[in-house]
Amino acid sequence: MHHEVDVARERNPSAGRAASPASAALATQSIYFIVLVALVLRLATIGIGHTYRITPRRDNFQFGWEMGRIARSLAEGHGFSSPTDLPTGPTAWAPPVYPILLAAVFKALGVYTRASAVAILALNSVFAALTTLVLYRIGTRLFGAGAARWAAWIWALFPYAIYWPVRVVWETSLSALLLSAILLQTLRLCETPRLRLGACLGLLWGVTALTNPTLLSFLPLSLAWIAYRTGARRAHAVSAAAIALVICLAVIAPWLLRNYRVFHQFVFIRDNFWMELHLANNPRSGGFWTRSEHPGNDPEQMRRFAQLGELEYMREQRTLALAFIRDHPGEFLRYSLQRAAYFWIGNPQATLLGNWNFGPARHVAFLISALAAFAGLALAFRNRIPGSFLFACLLLVYPLPYFLAHPSPRYRHAIEPEMVLLIAYGLWEARGRSVYGRSGAFPAAGGPDNRG
Repeated sequence: MHHEVDVARERNPSAGRAASPASAALATQSIYFIVLVALVLRLATIGIGHTYRITPRRDNFQFGWEMGRIARSLAEGHGFSSPTDLPTGPTAWAPPVYPILLAAVFKALGVYTRASAVAILALNSVFAALTTLVLYRIGTRLFGAGAARWAAWIWALFPYAIYWPVRVVWETSLSALLLSAILLQTLRLCETPRLRLGACLGLLWGVTALTNPTLLSFLPLSLAWIAYRTGARRAHAVSAAAIALVICLAVIAPWLLRNYRVFHQFVFIRDNFWMELHLANNPRSGGFWTRSEHPGNDPEQMRRFAQLGELEYMREQRTLALAFIRDHPGEFLRYSLQRAAYFWIGNPQATLLGNWNFGPARHVAFLISALAAFAGLALAFRNRIPGSFLFACLLLVYPLPYFLAHPSPRYRHAIEPEMVLLIAYGLWEARGRSVYGRSGAFPAAGGPDNRG
């Protein structure tokens, strides 16, 4: 009964407004109110915490690192180039969307100015706040409005979710928003396999690919799931999925053509994978990313990058990475397993408060959140919640590239909205509430028991 009331209110927000106390209570439970709280908290943190004080330091601009340097080059009229402090010419080091956003801010408010810092952190905060809304929409489709509202409040209020948009000038918050939007649109397309929805999904995928190509690992799995789940309407679903794929390719094609024209060979969106692989797998790394040898940080490597040129430098990094893996397969396997663990428990770093090191507590916090998310995933499968397979793909497939190179918590953040949703679902179920009321909206291929 409670779930039915929640769903009714979600479908008809005007219901129950006759009584003013009830109206006030409903207003504070509105998803738009939660989104507003999420945005205000993040903007307040920027102002009160002075997180906009991101200043360039010699040989290491902290405002966006490589993305900031490329944005600087764009804003100064030198094109998409020079990811280090030296003028190294055209680059494919980073995908284009976020550096172009940064460049637009630099052009309007100045390169590496405090006003630019405020603007881009505020934009990150908007991305994070909108993720609250998307998360809620996903939750209401799968778990009911109550669990969805819990997830929205957790995302709005949890300090760790607030940290990334207000402190880190990178595509982190935008990636989380885009991936959540893709998951929502995938669910919508499964409900109603229409070409228009497929085209919207393809557009989302294209923008996402040009923001964070690693997320593309979810593309074939999600499209295959749409075709499998739609049963009798499979032909319509396959057509919509094909449209999505075509639109996605059409969106990224201009960037691929630009790369071919600039480098005279095919480069798929970005070219720095082998460098990242080598930095984490070499005789000095111990399995961790060697920041001190990164061309963006080490003047000697920066000069070598400029001397060889970008593609030749990346070829050299590829040779070194493959040589290490070939000569030390046992170490590479051990390093990869170690990185897989650190992806879920947080990579080692000193977390000091006075004389106390809270590093172990940090690991415990990361581990608890991961275990709670996987518990929610197991519960979703047990209850045959539609979309469980999609959540499993995000938790099990998306992290794989980071097991090979660098398991930074920043990379895990892209799937943390979905982790929060699974955690909220588990907590909601623990209250003994039945939340399986809306699953009938999804067609099942093969009968009512085939709902994963």
